[in-house]
Amino acid sequence: MNRIPALLPIAILPVLAVIAFVLAGCSSEPYLDVAPHVDLSRFQGKWYEIASLPRTTQVDCYGTTAFYSQASDGSYRFVNQCNVESSAGPLRTVTMKATVPDQAVPAKLAVDVGGYSGDYWILDVGSNYEYAVVGHPTRLYLWILSRTPTLDQSTLTGVLDRAQQNHFDTAKLQYTPQPPPADRLASATPVASASTASSGGCAVSMHGRRASGPWAAGLALAFSVWRRRRR
Repeated sequence: MNRIPALLPIAILPVLAVIAFVLAGCSSEPYLDVAPHVDLSRFQGKWYEIASLPRTTQVDCYGTTAFYSQASDGSYRFVNQCNVESSAGPLRTVTMKATVPDQAVPAKLAVDVGGYSGDYWILDVGSNYEYAVVGHPTRLYLWILSRTPTLDQSTLTGVLDRAQQNHFDTAKLQYTPQPPPADRLASATPVASASTASSGGCAVSMHGRRASGPWAAGLALAFSVWRRRRR
């Protein structure tokens, strides 16, 4: 009988289990609409995370923010940051690169993290780009973002209602603790980082190989954390 090598980190076993689950049902989810007429130039800049569906890569994150900018080659650079363990903790930074596979649908971005690629879809956005909702067609990932550290209750209620209508389990959302409005200190010490190039679709890729999987960003972050801990 084949046995799992003793040196295989226990931490990677749940990831392998998720891979098996994803291989069984990547395309079984109902259709998901994205926000129409998205202007990615207006999507650029700093966003505060208001809430997200739970994922193991952010269990110790406080004050999560994202900064989006366009690169000279037409791709987009995403820089996600959070303070580790407390709002005054050291800074964790992850940098990603995204592209738009279909220019006719700019809301459907393809993002790559740590060699894994996956869908990153803009589902909802305010008329003045004061808030945005990003998710994945499997409904396993959802992020509610705002230009300010808080979102007024009436706007949030509308966002949650629409997300629920799109079959997201909003009862599982975790609300992100945000410090008072202020930029992070430039002297903050980063504790983790990643830099990647992009691909897309309902797939995960590594070193040029592809496997079905809808939650590429989270899986890639899990693998990148594991790789860093091995060093």
